[in-house]
Amino acid sequence: MENEKKQKSKSSNLLFIVFILILIVGAFFYLKGIVKPKVNVNGTTLTINMTVQELVDAGFAIDDSLRGSGDMDINMQPDMPGESYTSTFYYLYAPNEHGYYDYANVIFSVFNKGVNSVEFKDCQIYSYRYDPNFQLSDVPVLINDIDFAGVSKEEAIAAIEELGIKFDKDDKEEFMNDERHIIFGHSGDFSYIIETDYTTGDVTNIEVKRDL
Repeated sequence: MENEKKQKSKSSNLLFIVFILILIVGAFFYLKGIVKPKVNVNGTTLTINMTVQELVDAGFAIDDSLRGSGDMDINMQPDMPGESYTSTFYYLYAPNEHGYYDYANVIFSVFNKGVNSVEFKDCQIYSYRYDPNFQLSDVPVLINDIDFAGVSKEEAIAAIEELGIKFDKDDKEEFMNDERHIIFGHSGDFSYIIETDYTTGDVTNIEVKRDL
């Protein structure tokens, strides 16, 4: 009887170990399959969750207005409360060949998840939005190594799907917001959003973000 109990205990332990291994392997392949957003601006790769300070350290400048020149002092901005995000979009400026800063056609937002109040410079970036048709500057921008300038809605969707990003059937059915169509793609906790003009079908914005 004692041997039988020991045998059952060993079998239970073995099954538990196998179950844990299956969970680990499944988690590994799930995480490996997630396509994390990256935005290449002027040859420099920016990622979700990098801080505002890291953005500045990478050679960029920011402003809270398109009418600015990228001279916003991040050390003078008010602290951000924890578990909060700002509805304000900040404009990204990149250095040009003449040493001045040009607007890079990219805006971003910050979000502090799971932390207490932090200085603005330590805020994490959770979204980037890029307008491939804005003509103020010639700063090259790639989203996950894709150049979206001049592409159609269908080409944009196909390019994103080739990365392994899934468009759910319901999400792929476009919904209209004012005069825009918005199409959502997902990969893990990240979203890839395409905005197109309702009348022309032109891609007007590409946004990548971590889901809140």
